[in-house]
Amino acid sequence: MGLSPDLLSEAIFRDVWRFSAEVYPLGEAPPGSTYKQVASTQLRHTLLKKYITSSDVADTKSYNRFLTSNKRCKFWELQVDTEVDRLLLGEFQKEIDNFFHPNGQMLFSSYHEILDKFRTGPGSAVGARGQSFYAKLFSSLLSTTSWHLYGEYRRYVSMYPRFLEAECLRRETFGAYDVVAGNRLSFVPKTSDESRMICVEPSLNMIFQLGLGAILTERLRSISIDLARQPEINRRLSHIGSRDDSFVTIDLSCASDSISLGFCKTFLPGWFYDTLIELRSPTMQYGNENVTLDMISTMGNGFTFPLQTIIFSCMIRAAHRVSGVPVLDGSLQNWSCFGDDLICEKQSFSCLRRLLSITGFTLNSSKTFFEGPFRESCGTDWFYGQPVRGVYIRKLHSKQDIFIAINLLNAWSAYTGIALFNAIQYLRSGLQGFVPLIPLSESIDAGIRIPSIHIQRFRLNRNKTPIYRCYVPHSHVVVICDGTIRVPHRSKKLLFNPPGLELSFLYGELVNYKIPVRHDRVNYSLKLRCCPNWDYIDGSMLTNGLNIDRQQWETAVTRNWVNP
Repeated sequence: MGLSPDLLSEAIFRDVWRFSAEVYPLGEAPPGSTYKQVASTQLRHTLLKKYITSSDVADTKSYNRFLTSNKRCKFWELQVDTEVDRLLLGEFQKEIDNFFHPNGQMLFSSYHEILDKFRTGPGSAVGARGQSFYAKLFSSLLSTTSWHLYGEYRRYVSMYPRFLEAECLRRETFGAYDVVAGNRLSFVPKTSDESRMICVEPSLNMIFQLGLGAILTERLRSISIDLARQPEINRRLSHIGSRDDSFVTIDLSCASDSISLGFCKTFLPGWFYDTLIELRSPTMQYGNENVTLDMISTMGNGFTFPLQTIIFSCMIRAAHRVSGVPVLDGSLQNWSCFGDDLICEKQSFSCLRRLLSITGFTLNSSKTFFEGPFRESCGTDWFYGQPVRGVYIRKLHSKQDIFIAINLLNAWSAYTGIALFNAIQYLRSGLQGFVPLIPLSESIDAGIRIPSIHIQRFRLNRNKTPIYRCYVPHSHVVVICDGTIRVPHRSKKLLFNPPGLELSFLYGELVNYKIPVRHDRVNYSLKLRCCPNWDYIDGSMLTNGLNIDRQQWETAVTRNWVNP
């Protein structure tokens, strides 16, 4: 059933060749380019950029890049050349101190406060027999880089009788804990030629890291950074910047891998730095090799993302102050930060660029935009205030892959007004058997989203509501039986730990005697559903940060699906 990505690319070219005879880099549209020319070029540029290919070369490239960053961290030194540098660093230090000492007090003062906000996270952990809260804490040997962390954990657990009982049952079966050297490296696809590195942390380290991350995330709200909705703010400001050239969007290269131990020891409060050292993994295991980490943390660490957001937020605010730009928070916010996705006013960009440079960070020049009509941030691309983001096709192997590709390309047509008849027809040729036609609000992998005007006749239920069939993924679950636990195929057996199951229920994980688990393979089956409002467009139809208009959608599908 698999289709050729190269043939899809050729079909796209036949659709957009009038607007895009050449492909140029992101944001480098020739002078005088029209909206459709830029949008078409973006589509051709992005289409297969993240197409998944199994290649050891991509892993090796990513690993070598990581080693380069780690070496740069090892030899990091602060170099101050001018009075402006000193002023920038002074303002940055002031912002850092204010952040970690609200009202003159330390942000937190004990591990108990960290564990009050702990969670296990959805991913893997060193030594864990599964990825669920229950499997990690109540049916596995706990792993840690320090016996001290287990001591703090045990003291915390002892305050809650059922938690303590669950821990005692776990300990009787698996032992107390296993001291490990650090985390373990794994790879996931990122782009067609480079992998993304993710480090699997020891289980106890991870719950402390995530607890600390929750404290930092809560404190970030005091400077108008809400990580839950920050992408929306970044999109709005980048949209404004592309229209009036007022805001600069900045992306950094290897940002999290560039936060060196030396940087943290220089700028972070001593008590907080000591906490980070206690909770981090000092080494990374890759095959038979152990790499000493000279960066404070890796991706996969529970506090990495909020920590880098704090650092770069304080840098933006410092650059604003030195540049004479007021720092506005709340509804009038004139800056934003989401991880390494930074936005500042254009007037303060030169100061921010200098501050980043002297502290060891490097701008990604291909994704940093400080002049011209193009801006990019948090998954949105803008050209003179109009959306021009392309589509990223990751796979074309299954029916669901093709459904996703068709739905994404139809949505792209809707907001750009450019027909993709050849591409859609090529994708349709890869579909065999029953092809479900689904409403616009249905999941993107459930079938082909089609407006009601293209449905010849609806089947109705007794309430006169349209019914349809669609593909629904099977959830893999752990089933709790009477005294035993059934796990999915190829999963490790779990201990039956009654007080641990109670805590899993209170945590919200155990529902109807089942615990959902992540699984590499997703199976689908056809299900019957009903929809009272077929053409309603909800938030799932957001494209480039904008809702698609119903008329735009109907026109795009008519041109792509029905008429050449």
